[in-house]
This record gives sequence, structure tokens and C-alpha cells, in this order.
Amino acid sequence: MSNIIIGKHTLESLTYGMYSDTYVVFREYIQNSVDSIDEAIRTGIIPVGGDQIIVRLVPTENQIIISDNGLGIPSRDVEKTLISIGNSKKTSESSRGFRGIGRLAALSYCQQLTFTTSFQGESLATRIVIDASKLSDVLADDSKSDVAAVDVLESVYTISNFSERNDAHYFSVQLDGVDENSRLFSCADVENYLAQNAPVPYNPNFIWGKEITKRLRKEGLEISIYNICLEYGTKTIRICKPYRDKFIVDKSKNIADVIQDIKIIKIPGEGKNTAAFGWLAKTNYLGSIYDKALKGIRLRKGNILVGDYQTLNGAFKDARFNGWSIGEIFIVDKCVIPNARRDNFEKNSAFFSLHEKLMTIAAGITKEIRIASVKRNTILSSVMEQHQVIVQQANTAIQEGVSDSKKGLILKKLKETQIALNKAAVKDDTEQYYHDIAFAELDMLIGKVKGATKYKALNTIDNLTIAEKKILEKVIHVIDSLDISDADTVIEAILNTFSSK
Repeated sequence: MSNIIIGKHTLESLTYGMYSDTYVVFREYIQNSVDSIDEAIRTGIIPVGGDQIIVRLVPTENQIIISDNGLGIPSRDVEKTLISIGNSKKTSESSRGFRGIGRLAALSYCQQLTFTTSFQGESLATRIVIDASKLSDVLADDSKSDVAAVDVLESVYTISNFSERNDAHYFSVQLDGVDENSRLFSCADVENYLAQNAPVPYNPNFIWGKEITKRLRKEGLEISIYNICLEYGTKTIRICKPYRDKFIVDKSKNIADVIQDIKIIKIPGEGKNTAAFGWLAKTNYLGSIYDKALKGIRLRKGNILVGDYQTLNGAFKDARFNGWSIGEIFIVDKCVIPNARRDNFEKNSAFFSLHEKLMTIAAGITKEIRIASVKRNTILSSVMEQHQVIVQQANTAIQEGVSDSKKGLILKKLKETQIALNKAAVKDDTEQYYHDIAFAELDMLIGKVKGATKYKALNTIDNLTIAEKKILEKVIHVIDSLDISDADTVIEAILNTFSSK
């Protein structure tokens, strides 16, 4: 065992190679902050609603600071908690960040990373400074390829204490030497990222926000929200989810759509448990939503986004229709666990079960989109209404039995509806889809009506040709017209014989 070395390049994989999205650093530290705030509220250190998370961008100093007023870390545990990798005491059941990897996410984006924390009741605070530039140099030095990861870490950080108030409790992450051209200093982009990813409330101007919260609470879900602010110079921005009531679907034509209502969904899990709650926006489905901050059904765990607006594309048979949709799915099943990168979920049985149910929901959305599309084509819509009427008449006639004169009338209407369908111009593939289904249904019914007889029982036998049904119809008619006491028994015997053919 003593010959086994966890090499230095493990650090490279878990820091520089772990995340492809620069903004992930904000999410990783915020999810640790909300876990700490939850503990502070649970232990009575701060009241509900008294939490505060601040993201401060200071491009003039090439500096970013993320701080919270959560529980903090006891001085005796700071080094082990912050420097150990993959050794977190948290569990996926109770915490957003539980693998003990994300705290080092910023090392690839700065020259120096500083953690500062204080725990209530202690008269000192603890600071750990990690030299990210030195770490980068050590990892790049091929002459030291057999150096253990723990030795590398020990060579790049320092730890110190300083006096602090007894009642102080906080945690802060400071990135120094951030590239001034980094996207991390774009206030608008960071706000947009936080609004979509962080566990924040709905925008007060979003009139459906309160209704969503109220209806979900009634179903048994209390959405966890936190006070997160973005500071940039003298500007302070309170972060809220970006949803709004009106949105653009075609920017070139300036076509807008609106949310008319919301639908609350409750997805069952194993036994009597609930796997997820959610809401879906009811709109006119005028097209793909232009704003990426709004489009797509989003998956959230602990009210933090998992993946992005495209993650549920795979649940739709036609992936583009996810982009026509707006909504959120809040996963509460403890067995559905975000993966290490938090760009999706671990592929276990609980996830596959949930995904199957999400596919059913996606199929329902797709149907609504296609129906809405057909309704917008007034000519096609009119023909489709005519189609529904004649289809009902034909099915009723087949089920109840139909005379030759009535059969001719129904066949005429079916063929006229087919002609009308062909004359109705379709504008897109959605309309074409419904046109083709309707045409095929009429084709099928024409064949069934041609083979239908005035005897209901005979019409239910599907394995007979039209000619055979015609002959049997005449045979049954002759038997039925004779004054035979057991005529019904004879007819039933004949039908049973042919139905088992």
C-alpha cells in the first residue's frame, strides 16, 4: 500500500479540467454558501430571511469576492475541510455541494485563491491562501511527474489566524489576479448566469411568480430561496429568476407571446413518495423562444439549476419543442443525484424512472404545440373540425351497424373531407404532421365503412374480407327473416365460427 501514489495530475483533473464553463465558479461557491446558511437558520444563528450572499466584481483590482453570513467553519476544521479533496461530510440528501471538489474550482481562473471564515462563539477567524500560479507551475513541470497530490497541495497554501468578534459568522472566497479580460467581470453576463442558476426568488414583475409559489406550496413544495446580490462598483443588483409574462419568439418580425396560465405537475416516485414537482407555462406556442434565459423546461435540485436550457431536449421526440416551452421541474427524490459537474444527473434507476415520466410530460407539450399550430391555420383548422365530426359518425355507424344507403352517404363525406384536406395549404412541418395523420385516419375509415354491414356483431370481426362480410350479411339476413325459434342461436354460432377463423 505504501507504494501507491495519488499523482499531482489528479489535481489538474479536479481543478483545471473539471469544468468547461467559466461561470461555474459562482455556482460552486453559492451552493456551499446556501448549505452553510441552511445550517445557520436550523441552529438559530440567523432568522429565516436574514441570509445574505454577496458576489462582488472588482475589475479595477482584478478581484472577485463571494461571501455569505452562514454558519462558517470552526477553526479546528478549516484546514481539513477546505484543503481535502472529495472528503466532504455533507450528503446529497441534505446538501447541494457534497463531494468536496467545487471549492477548488476557481484555481484555474486566478493567481491566488483565499478562503476566510469565522465561526460564532470563537474569538478568531481563519484564513487559507492558495498560490494558484505556483500550483499551475508545479502541475506543468514534467520533471516532477511522480509527486503526490497531497505534497503539491501542502507546497502551495498557507494558513493563519487573526482576532475576530465572538459573534461573527461568515465565509468568503476571494479570487485575486483574475484576468482583466475574463468573462468573469462582465456584470451583465454574471447577472444572467446567477439569475438562471442560483436559488433565488422570481422577479417581482413576473405576475405568475407568486401564483407558482402559492400553488406549489399547496401541493407540498416550499421553494428554497436566498438573498443574493451582485455588486459592481456602486451598483448593487438583487438577483431574481429571469421569467417574465411576455417574451419574443421571432425577433426579426417582432412577434411576442405571453404566459396565459400555469400548470402545476406532481411526478410520483417509488411507493407513495414524490419524485418531483414543477410548473409549466401555458402559452400560444407561437414558436421557439428567443431568449435563452427563458426557454426550455429546467431541472433543479435544491432550487439550483442542473444542466441548462437544453438538458431536457432528449425527453422530447422533437428536441426543438423544448425550446418552445417554459417551466421548471424541482426534483425532491433523494436518489436522483446531480453528477460531479452538475451538468446532468447520475445515471441510476431513480433517474431513468424520472426521465421516463418526463418524456410523457414532453409528449403532452408536443401535442399542445401541434394543436395550437393547426388552430392558427384557419382553413386547416376548419377542415380538421369537419374531420372530427365525420370520423365520429363513421365510427358510430361501424359500431352500431349501417344500411347501404347510409353507408354511401358516410363514404361520400369521408372522401370529401380527404379532398378538403389536400386543398388546405400547410405552412410548416407541425401542420403537415397533423394533416398526414388525419388523411391516414380517413383512408383507414373508408376501408372499414366499405366492409361494414347492418349487423353490429359482424362489423366487429376484423379478419374477414369485404366480400366475406357481404356474403355473411346476406346469410344472416335470410336466417333472420325466417320464422325459426332458434335463429339467434344459429346466427351466433356462425359469427363465432368466423370470428375464430
